[in-house]
Amino acid sequence: MASNPELEKKLRPIYDAMEVGNYREGIQLCNKALKRQPDLHIVKALKALAFERCGKMNEAMALCDEIGWAKPTDEATLRTMSMVLRSSGNPESMEKLIKLYEHASKASPKNENLATQWFMSLARKLDYKGQQQAALLLHKNFQKTNYMFWAIMSITLQVRNVPANQASVLYMLAERMMAKLNTDGKVETIEELQLYLIILLGQKDRHLDALALLEGDIGLKTKAIENVELRYLRIQLLIKAGRWQDARDATVQILKQINSDDWRTILQYFDTIFLPVEDAELEMSDNLVEARAFTSELAANEGKNPKRGPFLAKIELEKRVQEKIGNNKETVLDLLVGYFEKFGSKTCCFEDLSVYVSSLDKEDSQEFCRRLKETSGEKAETVKEIAIQINIARFERSIGLQSKLNSTEAIALVNKFWKRYEDALPLGKDLEETERQYGDDYAIMAAHLLVDIHKDTKSYFPLLNATFMLEHALRASKHNYQIKLVLIRIYELLGAFNCATNVYNTMAIKHVQHDTMSHFITDRTSSFGLFGEALTQLYSAHEIYHSNEAETPEMILQAYKYSTFSKMEEFIEFQSRLENSLQKMIADREMIRLEFLKEDSVTRAIAWLQELEITNLKYDTAFCESRIDNRDTSVMLNWNPKESGSVEVLTRAATQLDRVWMTLFTLVPRLLKRMAHLSPIDAEHESLVAALEKLLSSVSSSESEGLAGLTTEEIKLAKIISHVTKAFQILSLAIVAQNSNSASKEDPSKTAAVIKEHFGAAGALLKREPIKSTGVVPWGTLHVLAMMVETVAYLNVANQCMLNLIATKSSKKAVFKASSTVIQDFMAQCRQALQAVQTDVTALKNVVKPDRIKTGLLYEICDGSAIDFVRSAAHQALIEEKMLKIGASWMSSLVNLQREAVSRIV
Repeated sequence: MASNPELEKKLRPIYDAMEVGNYREGIQLCNKALKRQPDLHIVKALKALAFERCGKMNEAMALCDEIGWAKPTDEATLRTMSMVLRSSGNPESMEKLIKLYEHASKASPKNENLATQWFMSLARKLDYKGQQQAALLLHKNFQKTNYMFWAIMSITLQVRNVPANQASVLYMLAERMMAKLNTDGKVETIEELQLYLIILLGQKDRHLDALALLEGDIGLKTKAIENVELRYLRIQLLIKAGRWQDARDATVQILKQINSDDWRTILQYFDTIFLPVEDAELEMSDNLVEARAFTSELAANEGKNPKRGPFLAKIELEKRVQEKIGNNKETVLDLLVGYFEKFGSKTCCFEDLSVYVSSLDKEDSQEFCRRLKETSGEKAETVKEIAIQINIARFERSIGLQSKLNSTEAIALVNKFWKRYEDALPLGKDLEETERQYGDDYAIMAAHLLVDIHKDTKSYFPLLNATFMLEHALRASKHNYQIKLVLIRIYELLGAFNCATNVYNTMAIKHVQHDTMSHFITDRTSSFGLFGEALTQLYSAHEIYHSNEAETPEMILQAYKYSTFSKMEEFIEFQSRLENSLQKMIADREMIRLEFLKEDSVTRAIAWLQELEITNLKYDTAFCESRIDNRDTSVMLNWNPKESGSVEVLTRAATQLDRVWMTLFTLVPRLLKRMAHLSPIDAEHESLVAALEKLLSSVSSSESEGLAGLTTEEIKLAKIISHVTKAFQILSLAIVAQNSNSASKEDPSKTAAVIKEHFGAAGALLKREPIKSTGVVPWGTLHVLAMMVETVAYLNVANQCMLNLIATKSSKKAVFKASSTVIQDFMAQCRQALQAVQTDVTALKNVVKPDRIKTGLLYEICDGSAIDFVRSAAHQALIEEKMLKIGASWMSSLVNLQREAVSRIV
């Protein structure tokens, strides 16, 4: 707040109003103050902030511009303006903020706070060159060493954005400055040492210099050896330098004296053993003898509560020996069985051993499982025994033993797993609500088996049975996200989007998980026909990208403030990964589709397209390839054998969305926007058409291999848009030729004939067989219907734009009467396509009415079922409840699709 007491008295009511969120009163108080004194910049800034908090960003920015012209220098005004400008998320606003602080800093060169704020505003924008200049000026004026480190860090970061030859110059400059500080004894902390190491290791073949730095006076002064990361780095540099014994001694010291469970150090130890020795000499080498003795010693030193690392180290050692010289299979197998005997009751046992078991041949892997069952038996009466049996079942699935089962055998195993799940429940009766039941993985394994049966038989009954069982299990383990993930995927396969979102919304997805996990609920979400609900999920997930723009720069500023240089690149990389996220781009395209589909009249749809901002709708190869795929596809529990694909892959409703999909749904709105504006056929139009043709060509070549990245319906859409775009292009060029009376003008009947040919091809793609009801409405059925509604929505716009083209651009409208007739005929085909959707939806709605589900589908599911859970009288109420909810979700999708289809019949 201003130091002037009189001004402070005037401002206090405004601050009080805004502190309690009464921004309207704050604006009124600002207006009163400005009437008395119109040139009070701080009051204008507070008014701008109040406007921003009320959502009136245009008014806020206008006031900031007004204040900016006056070039204020008082900190209170600048601080308040900074809050407004930063909230806009606009690069131009950030540039204005930088210039304001730069001017203020130069106007008050002895004000250190203004100068640091200038630097920080540059850091928010990642203007590394500007940061360097500001930091050097700070150091010159205030003679503080930390500002020189800011300058050096800024120089180092410039390397990210320059060619290799310029990078070497920047590194040399940064190193020279760092060396001067070191000589002067001003490199005193671990973070400053790490900045020096970043500079050295960023250059080629400087590992020896980095090692000398770590082992020299500065390393001793900063106690680098006590820093975990620098310990690892030193060993890695020793290995790279070929100082095998020194590296080995360092790893042995850590494993013996600090942490025998340090897996990274264990792997570094093995590097010192294997890298210096040729494979042919390994068997007789002292290194191997030493390694066997050392790992045995580590394992022998473990007491009553042994750590896993030393025992895994023995397995890792013998596995490497087997890979390099062979003749070691029995040793590996014995060690694997021995490890299981010691740690088989731990949940992590499967993850620990799976990489080794998967490398065994078929006979050995089966022998491994046989020996586990032989030593452990079948008992599952205690928590420990349950964990052991679960791990054995995991290994059996992972080596393919469950893949060979027929439906009868698979169902018998489902029943066995479910019984074991229920038998384990009493043991968990005293668990906290947030904890998992001991037998939860049995329920998940049963669900995996039912997914297998669905894939083999194409029946949806196994999936329905899986949902009932998992919903039951979720009542006892309300926070088991693994059960929830499987449930979400199965509900999506079943077409029950509302059920999937109900489960997803209980997972409390937060922060960066919206980028890594949201694909579970947002992929092809428009296909369920619930456009409003789908947009809600997308908007919710999209918040992470807005918060990244606001919050991550502040993390970078904190790194400068506290000189945590080692974290700087990590924060910048985090920001970059989110800014360039493939999931973000995919979600953007899906939101555009859904926003377009909200406009249920052709006139509004055209107006929406005309207003569509396409600056960020890029599709060039460089842009697509630079997107970073942060999606987590390994989070779902998976015990499937490698050759069968993971559970995450097998439960996808369709192929994973990729850059091909992103390109298609970038090109569609861009082409339609040009049509909406009746834009001339120019180089940009030709580029868009060529890109679509290239996409179709790549899809055609990979379609047979299942690598297209698009569903059959999406490929149809791409082909239809291609034909319609060409028809628009032909008509547009013909009108231009007719208007100019060009000698190259074509006979109007020929123009109509070519348009008819393209529309004929598009019309043929609109035709399809009626949907046959099977009692369920799976994702595939909804996808066909939703894609047809979407396709016709695009065609309605294209058709109207072509009619508008004739009406507004042609000086001889009568000449194009035949073309108008062709367009009208094609519009009739579009109406027929929507009427077919209506017919299908009506038939499906009759099947999924609650009374029909109770007397039909439920009876089919339960009558004579081989699944014990479904036959149990105790579960009938739950089964009926969940089945009716699935039916209600189907009904919501069908009702909405019918409404969308009816509204688009023109």
